[in-house]
Amino acid sequence: MKKFAVEIKWGIRYAFLWILWLFIEKSSGYYEAKISDHALYSMLFTFVTVFVYFVAIKEKKKDFFKDEMSWKQGCVTGIFLTIVMAILTPFCQIIFHKAIAPEFFPNMIEYSISKGNSREMAENYFNLTSYILQSIFGTLSLGVVISAVVALFLQTKPKK
Repeated sequence: MKKFAVEIKWGIRYAFLWILWLFIEKSSGYYEAKISDHALYSMLFTFVTVFVYFVAIKEKKKDFFKDEMSWKQGCVTGIFLTIVMAILTPFCQIIFHKAIAPEFFPNMIEYSISKGNSREMAENYFNLTSYILQSIFGTLSLGVVISAVVALFLQTKPKK
C-alpha cells in the first residue's frame, strides 16, 4: 500500500475538494436562482482537477521516483489516482445529494422540463444512480487523459 500512498492521499483530498466545490455551488445559488448557469460553473472544477493531478504526479516524481520519472511512470501514477477518485465518487455523490443538497435533482428536473424536455427524460437523467454512473465514467475517462497530459509535462527529459 505504501507504493500507492501518494495516489490514495490525493484521491481523498480530491474527494474533499469536490464536496467543498459542490457546497460552494449550492451556497452560490447554482441549484436554485442561477440554475441555468450550473453546467458552465461546474466545468470550472476541471481546473481544480488538473491541479490535483499535477501536484500528485509531481509529488510522486519527487518522493517516489527521486526526480527521475518517465512519461509511462507518470501516466500510471495518474491512472492509479484516477481509480482512487472513481472509487470515491459514489460516496461523494451520496453525501452531497442526501445531506447537502437534496433539492438538486427536483430543481434540475423542473429546469429541464422548462427548457422543453419531457418529465420522463429529465427524471431518467437527473437521479442519484445516473449521477453516480456519470461521475464514475467521467472520472475514469477524463482522468486517463489528464494523467497522460500532466505526465508529459512532468516527465524527466532524457539527458543528451
